[in-house]
Amino acid sequence: MKGLCAVAILNNVGKTAIAAVAATAVSLSVVPSASTAELPDGVSVPPVAGAEAVPTYPTPVQHPGAPVPQPFSPDYVGGYISDISSYDYGVYWQPINGFEDLRANHPEVMQENLDRVVQINNEAKNNPAQIQRAQNDAMADKDGVLKAFSDALGSELGGYFLDALNENRLPKTTFLLGGGYTARAGGLASSTFAEKEYFGYERPFVVAPDRINRYESPQRDLYGTSKSFPSGHTNQATWATTLLTMALPELGPQILDRGAEAGYNRMVLGVHYPLDVIGGRITGTAAAADRWNDLKMRDAIRQAGDEIRAELQWRAGRPLADVIATDTPYRTNSQAVAEYTQRMTHGLKPVYNQNAPMIVPQAAPDLLLPKFPNLTYNQRAEVLRQTALPTGYPLDKQGPEGSWQRINLAAAYAATVDVAADGSVTVH
Repeated sequence: MKGLCAVAILNNVGKTAIAAVAATAVSLSVVPSASTAELPDGVSVPPVAGAEAVPTYPTPVQHPGAPVPQPFSPDYVGGYISDISSYDYGVYWQPINGFEDLRANHPEVMQENLDRVVQINNEAKNNPAQIQRAQNDAMADKDGVLKAFSDALGSELGGYFLDALNENRLPKTTFLLGGGYTARAGGLASSTFAEKEYFGYERPFVVAPDRINRYESPQRDLYGTSKSFPSGHTNQATWATTLLTMALPELGPQILDRGAEAGYNRMVLGVHYPLDVIGGRITGTAAAADRWNDLKMRDAIRQAGDEIRAELQWRAGRPLADVIATDTPYRTNSQAVAEYTQRMTHGLKPVYNQNAPMIVPQAAPDLLLPKFPNLTYNQRAEVLRQTALPTGYPLDKQGPEGSWQRINLAAAYAATVDVAADGSVTVH
């Protein structure tokens, strides 16, 4: 009976999400003009061609000799098949439904889950810089991750990127990835609203208020009442940094690791458990794969990448590769991979079959297209297989649908690949 009720809830929530996504896409496709009614408080006009005369339009700063910012035309506002998840119920419950088994049959994992967040939260008590960074990342859900994560591009390039964002000179990038919940490459299907409602798991500071330190911010309440699993902030950080990696593959390991840091910071605040963060990474990666496999969205992301590249090279006065070679990075490749890999489990122990083969989800291999454009689909799948996390950790799905838990994109983007005469690949 419980299972039937849960399916009914997901069905209803999923249908509601699908309807809301469709309604949102339709409403966004109507570009406002200066004569339209005023927008609700807190809502700004997206940087789309045709809306420039509206008072809240983010007008770019122009510079002599600089690239001229060109926003998307209105036809890029809607028409994306990836507005609805490729999974059951139109959301991302399916890749993380292993949580039910953990909760029902593995009390030792659930206890470790709580103990680990308590440890991380308590260890941050005397580290005000870490707490401040966690608070800033928390507020990126509404403000957008682009500015908060600009440091992922390195000291020099990150500064240029932040300057360009502050001057509204990256309209395509901002439209797709900026603005928090209103980012066009996000949406209700990938918001985790339905999944949180379904799993109904209470947050750490609710379950163990005497063990969790609350690091309050005067700017905003960071300890909300929504359910815990999966982490919506981590989900957002993951799909946004994964799609930014599609646009700037040269900095893929660093960008991906910055998203993983944002997930870790949810535990610093004591608002999420390790499993929440792992679940958010899984849903965010699956959502990014759906977006990237939507050819219209892929085209839009590539245009955003061209926009970023032209802007950064103009500001630097030299090719991007030359800047990266001399810049102070957010992390080196090896550091980024090591940190990202550790944060795929957050120290939780294996609990399932540790000899299961790695089955790559069908949507995953094309996430490596920007890094390995000359490899075949099967060769890219093999790169993901060879760089995958070992099997058996919590939320590892070992069935035919494949395991998003084991997909280590940072390692894949840092890899070099040899292709033998027979087409087989070896990853280094």
